[in-house]
Amino acid sequence: MRHGFRIMLAGLLGMGPLAASGAMAADGAALYAGKCAMCHGPAGAGRPGTFPALAGRVGAIASSPEGKAYLAAVLVNGLHGPILVEGQSYKGFMPSFKTLSDSDIAAVLSYAATLGGGSSSGISAQEVASVRSVPMDAAAVQAKRTALQASHVIP
Repeated sequence: MRHGFRIMLAGLLGMGPLAASGAMAADGAALYAGKCAMCHGPAGAGRPGTFPALAGRVGAIASSPEGKAYLAAVLVNGLHGPILVEGQSYKGFMPSFKTLSDSDIAAVLSYAATLGGGSSSGISAQEVASVRSVPMDAAAVQAKRTALQASHVIP
């Protein structure tokens, strides 16, 4: 009986770090539901003329390192002013989510990349941290978007 207790205790102690890391891992779907779905819709379809669709677009943008950096910059710094998405003009204000951790931003972007059947290799917390280390104002985020649209990184 004592031997069985030791095995059980060893198993529980060995599982502790695994269980804790799983519980602390960012849940991209939950973050999206709480932070993004209100404007962009639960499935990322957006609202024409008000909020652009994310479904099918985030995954395409995230397929390149430059696109991933842009997406992280938008969440860290926000996005303000006019943008053109699939021929539709939007002039809005997306707040900064800089209070979220790098892991949370990576998780929500990785989840958003899967909306509409999209896929991506995901965005890492390290990629977000790299973007966060270089603060950008609204004009810089807009300039980055314009350059990426010209080079077809942003469809």
